[in-house]
Amino acid sequence: MKRVIWLLVAVVLLGLAAFLMSRGDKPKRADRTAEVDFPRRQRSQERIRNERRRTLPPVRPQNDAPTPDQFLKRDPLIVALPGGKNKSTVVFEVGELKDSPVGKAWLDCLMERNGQTGLDKFESDFGINPLEDIERVAVSSAPLIVLSVRGDKLSFDRPEYAKRTFGTGGVIYEKQSGSDAFAIWGDSLVLRGPNAKVIEEAITRLESGEPAEPAIPEWSMYGDIYGSLSPEELANMMPDEQDELAEKLQKAVERVDLHVDASEDVAIVADVEGPHQADIEDLGKSFGAALSLARMQAQDQEDGKLAELLDYAAVHPHGKRFSLDVALPFDVLKEMGPCRKRKNDAADAGAP
Repeated sequence: MKRVIWLLVAVVLLGLAAFLMSRGDKPKRADRTAEVDFPRRQRSQERIRNERRRTLPPVRPQNDAPTPDQFLKRDPLIVALPGGKNKSTVVFEVGELKDSPVGKAWLDCLMERNGQTGLDKFESDFGINPLEDIERVAVSSAPLIVLSVRGDKLSFDRPEYAKRTFGTGGVIYEKQSGSDAFAIWGDSLVLRGPNAKVIEEAITRLESGEPAEPAIPEWSMYGDIYGSLSPEELANMMPDEQDELAEKLQKAVERVDLHVDASEDVAIVADVEGPHQADIEDLGKSFGAALSLARMQAQDQEDGKLAELLDYAAVHPHGKRFSLDVALPFDVLKEMGPCRKRKNDAADAGAP
């Protein structure tokens, strides 16, 4: 499985699927005639959702002929994240994911393993129920984590954390060692980073009216999980035996956009784009060949789980970009989950 993790990078980012796929029985063959709905563009409800979230004032115009975008209000969660092509950023729509089939299965398994312990501690610390009050979680390789919370329930009071205000709307909490810091900004955001400097930079972005490149552009904010991946960081995820392909990716690719839909099956699209069509076409062919080789190796090694998943992966060329599509059918995922394995083990143990 490890040799093709980079091919299924969205599976790595989608912790729910990775968790369900960790161990279990050999899955039954799923019906491939069912059409998977891959996320390729914004739907009307997503446009409405994005507009509702724009609560920050527009940026300050920089000249006498401002662009239409400069008159739009901004989404605080996106503004808090650092922009730039050298960082990866992924947003998880927690409200949508927890109600999806794979999300419900993961939560059921988590509750069976750990009960309410972790949820109760989080609610005790911050005054919110993570399953009900957290709307989105954004993760940046900066590193920075941003939680968007519904309502005005946020509160925190722990004596081991020093408390100080920063800016007009931020309160930073930091351990004396300086190794752990987070902040509450306004009544809707929690910012978490390795140190106070990262948090201060995020609050400065939130309270600045200066235009800046967004971590995720407006047109790309759709799906249950979405974001952009740094070509350099993506190349570093590849195993050592794929050094040549990693080098190609780093040289040819300008941006990688990720979108995941988990409303039924888990459908993943990674759009890979670069400035030179010939280089992108060559890279797409290399990815396709690597998928075919991995599929044959999985079959030769009788790795049914991996071969099953690779059957749902495909590369589609589109000039200066190509899309890597991966479908993870829920029927396959639920047959491979650790909860199912434990239930089967318990049944076997109780058998006469």
